[in-house]
Amino acid sequence: MNLHLIMQLSACLLLLVIKSVNGAKVLFFCPVPAHSHQKMYTAVWKEMSFRGHKVFVVTPNPAFNKSMVNLTEYDISSVYEFQRSQIKPEWKETVFKKPTFLGLIARQIVIQYVGGDGMEFLYQHAEVKRLVKEHNNFDICLFEWFHPALAIYGHLFNCPVVGLGSNSLPIQMLDSVGNPSHPITAPEQDLPIPRMSITFFQRVWSTFWTIFARLQHKYFLVPMEDARIRRYYGSKVPYLGDLEKNISLLILNRNPAFHRPIPNGPNVIELGSIQYKWSNITFDPDLKQFLDNSNEGVVYFSLGVSMEGTSMPPRYLGTFQAAFRKLPFQVLWKWENSSMHNKPDNVLIAKFVPQVLVLQHPNVKLFITQGGLQSTEEAIAAHKPIIGIPFHSDQTTNVDTCAMYGMGKLLDMEDITIETLRSYILEIVNNPRYAENAKKLDELMKDQPQDGLDKAIWWIEYVIRHKGAKHLRSIAVDLPWWQYFLLDVFGFIFTVLLIFLLSVRFTLKLVFRLISYIRKPKEKSMKKKKQ
Repeated sequence: MNLHLIMQLSACLLLLVIKSVNGAKVLFFCPVPAHSHQKMYTAVWKEMSFRGHKVFVVTPNPAFNKSMVNLTEYDISSVYEFQRSQIKPEWKETVFKKPTFLGLIARQIVIQYVGGDGMEFLYQHAEVKRLVKEHNNFDICLFEWFHPALAIYGHLFNCPVVGLGSNSLPIQMLDSVGNPSHPITAPEQDLPIPRMSITFFQRVWSTFWTIFARLQHKYFLVPMEDARIRRYYGSKVPYLGDLEKNISLLILNRNPAFHRPIPNGPNVIELGSIQYKWSNITFDPDLKQFLDNSNEGVVYFSLGVSMEGTSMPPRYLGTFQAAFRKLPFQVLWKWENSSMHNKPDNVLIAKFVPQVLVLQHPNVKLFITQGGLQSTEEAIAAHKPIIGIPFHSDQTTNVDTCAMYGMGKLLDMEDITIETLRSYILEIVNNPRYAENAKKLDELMKDQPQDGLDKAIWWIEYVIRHKGAKHLRSIAVDLPWWQYFLLDVFGFIFTVLLIFLLSVRFTLKLVFRLISYIRKPKEKSMKKKKQ
């Protein structure tokens, strides 16, 4: 066989391999109504479609981009309205309080109920019903792995499953692939625990949380959702507790330079960071003029999408207004209404803010944020320092990390005063060290061998090529809890040690009795001689 023929056969074989991957039928099921969460998922599924995969997406943020011929979207944007209907008015003031462990437990219970109702909303959604009706199988399903009930679709479509996380994932979801966890070195991401230093009581709470979250998941959430699934998809489906373990990989939007270092198994992939493309974002002319003309500097204030400024309790609102009024800078305030009572003259309010463009503007000197991961990443990429006011989830850890790297400060809402807020702003804006440290952190996070987006695509195609990744599965997934925590081993060691100690005690007791028995005749004879 000549060299030319060998090269032709090799090329054909290569084309067949590429075609087998590029022609894959891929489902993304990402239902959480949060624009910040969807940013990462959207980047991945768009790139998958650009690379020739036939991509189907269940999303609350459809793009309806007709130029993307390989992308089919199932519009579940009504989930935003459902979410708003689930939030009770009395909860709004509660969320503006400093995050606590007891508050986190209450929030976890509420989320379980709301999440369960949300899944039932999806089961009944016309678009999800259309998805199930139109398709029998996919080559791979990728789920926003926030809720175990999503695993039912991996079963219905008979395909390997990859879980996605826009940050890390709760411990009970990491357990689905047997990822090692430790309450001290790898505490739950939502706990209000600093990145580097953990006090004794924080260690106690973290240990309690790992037990509480797992027990609630296994004995409350999973049975409840299993019963709900059977009402919609029949009684013959496997138990949800088994389905949620059929996960090939977890792909997490974590960066080891920024996030707390944790041990990961080979089937937990950290992306590092994704270089997002923002070509379709434009400035409002009035907003651009405001920024361009603010040569003395601009402070940008936004609490994100989930924390509406209009819901802020009056005492906090008045504090921010008074502090901003005393600043020598202009302030851009993301505000959900077209007007604000008692608005300072140096404040511009805006319902919608193109945050990426605003942060990249040279006149913006500081970002006051709630500390969500996506907002924090955008501040780091723009080399802008922050004042972080965390409320829930991973925000405490994110802001504490920024403070650790010297690019910002953490300020709890309940500790904010007019002078404290004003002094923090003046210190950070007037000290270039904070912006310089943000730039250093950006360089550190981006110094990696592969962009996060390319890494995500490679691993997704890896699962497609091998029709799953069971060979990466940890035996921890199937171990009973008492074996996982070595209770049987400790019990055996304790039993052996107890038997040994009892044997020693029995032997010594026997020896002492024998000695006593031998000594008694001698003592009697000694007494007789003395007499």
